[in-house]
Amino acid sequence: MSAPAPVDLIVVGSGAAGLSAALAAAEQGARVAVLSGGPLLAGSSPRAQGGVAAAVGADDAPALHAADTLAVGGELNDAVAVEVLVAGGSHLLGDQERGLPFDRRDLGLEAGHHRRRILHAGAGATGQVLTTWLLARAQAQPRISLHAHTRAERLIHVGERVVGTSAGGQAFVGRSVVLASGGYAALWPRSTNAPETRGDGLRLAWLAGASLADLEFVQFHPTALDVPGRPALLLSEALRGEGARLLDAHGQEVVDPLLPRDVLARALHRHRRDRGPLYLSLQHVDSARVARRFGALAASLRACAGLDLAADQIPVAPAAHYCMGGVRTDAWGRTDVAGLYAAGEAACTGVQGANRLASNSLLECLVFGRRAAQAALADGPAARARWSTRPLDAAAPAVAVAEAEARPPTAAFDAARLDLELGVEREPAALRRLVADLPLPGPDGGADRLIPALVARAALLRAESRGAHFRTDAPAASPAWRGRIHWRRDHAPTFEEVLPREP
Repeated sequence: MSAPAPVDLIVVGSGAAGLSAALAAAEQGARVAVLSGGPLLAGSSPRAQGGVAAAVGADDAPALHAADTLAVGGELNDAVAVEVLVAGGSHLLGDQERGLPFDRRDLGLEAGHHRRRILHAGAGATGQVLTTWLLARAQAQPRISLHAHTRAERLIHVGERVVGTSAGGQAFVGRSVVLASGGYAALWPRSTNAPETRGDGLRLAWLAGASLADLEFVQFHPTALDVPGRPALLLSEALRGEGARLLDAHGQEVVDPLLPRDVLARALHRHRRDRGPLYLSLQHVDSARVARRFGALAASLRACAGLDLAADQIPVAPAAHYCMGGVRTDAWGRTDVAGLYAAGEAACTGVQGANRLASNSLLECLVFGRRAAQAALADGPAARARWSTRPLDAAAPAVAVAEAEARPPTAAFDAARLDLELGVEREPAALRRLVADLPLPGPDGGADRLIPALVARAALLRAESRGAHFRTDAPAASPAWRGRIHWRRDHAPTFEEVLPREP
């Protein structure tokens, strides 16, 4: 195996979190290698449409942004991480000298926000504009080397510390590794994500002995294109913030379009199941404003399905979109393995709780990508995160998982089952079948089996409904489940209690 010149930091992933980490490290004089399993502009970041949330308006404040984030998070947010997010957002995005490519004159409104605080760019192509801007800066930085089509295969240890990764027949070695490889929502056949967003970073962390958490919390975007034979094109939350309506087949408005994502996704799921198709309509909104604000999205919709965003009723249905779960980290991106850090959707900082507030994802990438790099360079060799966890005491759910695991598989696993059995609503008998048919793979197993197997177990174990996780047999939240389920290789799952936020 060949070895490029040693660097100070290896970043796995070239989206907004990975590039933010690389740039922050290079600013401190570090040498950085950025690895991407595909093209440098692949992944979820370039697909983000709506924008970036930050308290930059005259009538706004970080405390108001924090209150909205906590309100939709199902009482599972890490309050410290939320404070870091909103303060960092106000600082980073309020400083126009940084040159970030956003329009600050026309702040948008999205579901769950009580102020107009969504910065956007590119007429509905915010993620593409932001990631392209970050990549251009990285390409101009001589301390950063960019490696496209270089998929990280396994992490390299020296003793108990992670110091690099093997990728593409090469050993990239440095002081530390930041995983910023995105989430795992593309494992669901109906997904708004890029195909490569399949949890590869989580698999690397799992094999290295790091903890994963909150895996059951998968957010389904309420409004994705629903045309047979066409991709589930994301129809941004920002459309509803600008007045889009949700209509039934008779043209009647069926639900408040600005409900939080989890509530709205369930409402649309049930309506389609019981009453028929649903449509998103901007026909009553000024067409010039639609073209100006969402021109890139309108062009994508026309190319994808031949539909006019301003003039047509667009068929929609929920689709897997964003994962709150990931590699468990503290507010500096540290995992519980020395030398290993994570940021962006690959990480579970606790900032999103059980349900992400709209447009907080790119913000998380910008804020926590920088922090992970700063910690990776500043920490001592044995630094790692620590949490207080205990064995799970929810006897009945634990027994159900054990019984399901002990059953022989009843059917070959088909990824289409994730949409049906691990979707917007979860039913315990279906989860038990899924657990039985998805044994945990060995060390050579891929993320396509490992992550669904863990998500199914987490969903069966959490016998309540909270945020993006909804159980038909337990439709309310339970105080006993106010916490995170931790998963580590060769260990039984444990529970990290989340304490109520102090007033």
